[in-house]
Amino acid sequence: MDERKRVAKEAESQKRKPPLEISSEAEFLALMEDIDRELAAEGVKITARPFMAGLRITERYDVVLNACPPRRAPKSGSFEPLEISIRVQNWVEQRYGQRINAPFHIGRVVLPLRGALYIINCPTTYGKVQFVCEPHSFGQARETLGIHAAPICNMVDLVEDLTADFARSLTAEEVIKIGAAFVIGMGAYSALRVINDVDYVREAVGDFDAAVFHLVDHQPQPGLSKWASLQAIEKLTKAYIAQKGGTVRFIHSLQRLTDQAITLGLPAPPEQYLADVQCPAGVRYGEVAVSVEDALKAHLISLELCEGAAQCIGIALNRKMPVIPEPQVDGMALRKFLQKHATEQRPHC
Repeated sequence: MDERKRVAKEAESQKRKPPLEISSEAEFLALMEDIDRELAAEGVKITARPFMAGLRITERYDVVLNACPPRRAPKSGSFEPLEISIRVQNWVEQRYGQRINAPFHIGRVVLPLRGALYIINCPTTYGKVQFVCEPHSFGQARETLGIHAAPICNMVDLVEDLTADFARSLTAEEVIKIGAAFVIGMGAYSALRVINDVDYVREAVGDFDAAVFHLVDHQPQPGLSKWASLQAIEKLTKAYIAQKGGTVRFIHSLQRLTDQAITLGLPAPPEQYLADVQCPAGVRYGEVAVSVEDALKAHLISLELCEGAAQCIGIALNRKMPVIPEPQVDGMALRKFLQKHATEQRPHC
């Protein structure tokens, strides 16, 4: 009985909606200005407005609009539902330009190559994806949806501003460097995405963005970048302490915070990691010199440590955490490959 009443009420509500009657461009533009002001007042993100504008129109009027209309100019003088759908999409694009494009990455990692810094993007993925690191297939079109097998994504394609000529010239050592940096970033950002609602986590993601920005900006500020990396570790450690029921202390000492977290079950970080990131507040003002190399090291360490903390938080919350398999080099796990070659290259006494 209750279900029938609900359906009847929805049907009655639908009947009460007035028809969408637009007969001129001026009427359409006035409607869009009104809708856009409403969405702005509600804090709807610009990236969501092409969809939300159409949805808001259907909530007001008895009309069905196309959520993914064809990309073309609308027919002049026609205000049928499809033509209105096209007009809505085109209006938002013209009003906001590139700002409506939602980024299809979950985070970025700074990568040093031949004396310059590059950014490698960690993409948004769903389900299983096979990642490869192949300079020879750089730029090749690939399927983004896997039906019978997981889609393949080339890490080299994810490096911003990398040219085909540069990609073809990459050495084996540089290919491994790209793969290692990508795996660190993908592991961290994937885990953070699962616990994004936990206190301190969203702010930590903002710190990662700041660390990258201050390294690759046209006027790099490595001190600010290193401080942002410290802040990311600090926030994730505090998030872990809070989830475990500990008392969060508002201090910037990574060692003291980590010691407290370890007593609550957090695995201890590798030796020297915390010392390589810890820095005084004066780095923000240029009072303490920080090199690009030091800031880059802190950036990569912060990603690795925060992935570990995020995984522990997610497990404590009984959430399904992402698993990033260790990359393979010539059929050998990357860690073992690096250890093997480091041993082979070590000079004999």
